[in-house]
Amino acid sequence: MNQPKSSGEARRGSPVDDPAQIRKALLDLLQAEAEFPIKVEGTHTLPYTASVKHLDQENGLLHLRLIRPLPHEMAAGAPFEMLFALGDQRFEAPITFMGRESYLLYRFTLPTQMVQSDRRAHKRYPFRPREKAYVTAQDAGWPGYGLAGPLVNLSLGGLAFRVDRILRLDDHLRVTPGTGFFERGKELPQLKIRDLPKHPLFEGRGRVANAWERDGEITVGVQFMDLKDSELRLLQDVITIREQMQKASSVSGPSAPAPRPGAKAEVAQGPATRMDPAGALTPDALLRLRRRSAPVILALRPGTDREGLLAVLAGAGYLRLEVAASLDAARDLLRANQGAPGRLLLVEAAEGAPPLEELRALLGDRGDLGIALLHREAPLPETAEPFLRPVEWPAAAETAWLLVLDELAGF
Repeated sequence: MNQPKSSGEARRGSPVDDPAQIRKALLDLLQAEAEFPIKVEGTHTLPYTASVKHLDQENGLLHLRLIRPLPHEMAAGAPFEMLFALGDQRFEAPITFMGRESYLLYRFTLPTQMVQSDRRAHKRYPFRPREKAYVTAQDAGWPGYGLAGPLVNLSLGGLAFRVDRILRLDDHLRVTPGTGFFERGKELPQLKIRDLPKHPLFEGRGRVANAWERDGEITVGVQFMDLKDSELRLLQDVITIREQMQKASSVSGPSAPAPRPGAKAEVAQGPATRMDPAGALTPDALLRLRRRSAPVILALRPGTDREGLLAVLAGAGYLRLEVAASLDAARDLLRANQGAPGRLLLVEAAEGAPPLEELRALLGDRGDLGIALLHREAPLPETAEPFLRPVEWPAAAETAWLLVLDELAGF
C-alpha cells in the first residue's frame, strides 16, 4: 500500500493537502476494508469504529459505516476526526458530520487535509504476568486452532498477548508457535480475556494486527472488531481502573517490592495455575483465599474511623482482623502471636506519629510483617524499606490501596 507524502521533504506533523493524495489514501482504506476510529473532535468520548463504504467526489461526501449508531441528537456540522494507518504511518484527518444515510451508514465531508500523527488510536495499558489476566482465542479456520497466553497490554482498540500454546481443536495436539502462523488480518471470532480487574470475563471478536518474536517468545497484537456498547463500557471500566493504578503507583513508588529477609521465595504462578477441567483454583480465587487467611492488625483508636476502615477491609476480603488502640497494644498482640506468621499492620500516619526508625524498633525485627502507613491528605514520601510503605486511606470505591496491601502481605 503506497503511503502519501507531502510535497518537498516529508516530516512528521506536516499537513498533506493535495486532493489527489487524500483521495488515494481514502481509496486504499476502501479497498482494504480497513477499520479505523473516528471521534467527536475535542472530546474524550468513546470513539466509533468506522470503515469507508463510498466516496462521493461530486458532492464532496465520504460515506462511513459504523459498528454502533451515532446519537439521534447528533446535529449536522459536528466536527469529527479520523485516525487511520497507511503503511507504517498514522494520519489524522478532520471531517464534518452531515447526516444519516441509512442504518449505521453516515455522511461526512471529505477531508481537505491529513496530518502525520505519532499518537496511536488508543492509549495502551500494560499488564504484568503476576496479574494473571489471560487471553484465549479461536481462529476461523477448520478444524481451527485455539490460542492462549497472558495479556501484555490492553486498549479500547485492541490488545496484545504472549502466545504460550496453540492447540488444534479437532485432536488437541499442540502446535509450535511461529510468527508465520499469525498473518495480518486473520480473524479471531472467539476472543476472551479472563480475570480483568473487577471483570472476570470479557468476550469479543478480533483480527490479528501484527506479531513479533523476542527472546524466543511470540507476542500477537489483536484489533477488536464489532464491539457492542456493553463491551466498550466494560473495557472503559477496566481502563479507568488502570488509570487509577498508574496514578497511585506514581505516588506510591515501585510496585514490585524486594523479598523479605528470611522469607521463603514463592514459586511464580504461570498459566498452568489457571482453572482447568479438574476444578483447580483460579488466581483470583487464590488471591481471595490468601486475603481471608492473612492476619491483619489495625492500630487505630476506637471510633467511627476505625469501624469504617474495618468494614472496607472486610469488604475487600481481609477477614482476620484484630484491632489495637495504640502501637503499644499492637506490639503486645504481635508478641502474643509470636509463633504465628505476621502479615499486615496498618498504622495511621498522623501528626505526632513516631519516626519510621522508632516504629521499627518498637515492633521488633519481624521480617514477615508488612507495615502500611495510612495517610488522608498529602501523599507521604516513600521509605527505604519495601515493607514499610505509605498507603492512601482505604475507600470502598478505590482499588489502588488494595494492590499495595496485597504486595505488603506478600501475595
